[in-house]
Amino acid sequence: MFMPLQVATDLPTPSSRAATAPAAIDTAATGRIEIALPDGTVIRVGEAIGSAALRRVMAALRG
Repeated sequence: MFMPLQVATDLPTPSSRAATAPAAIDTAATGRIEIALPDGTVIRVGEAIGSAALRRVMAALRG
């Protein structure tokens, strides 16, 4: 399963998160990947995470 993602320059503050859709967040400057799931779960990982580790995280979240 593939999901769309957006790269953000910095992490939003809690108040701006409510006003900003996850797709509008840019984390390129921080080197982090943020994945917002439809149920509100947000996953933030460093850019160095391997694809196998990310697959394990996503599999654990799916149950």
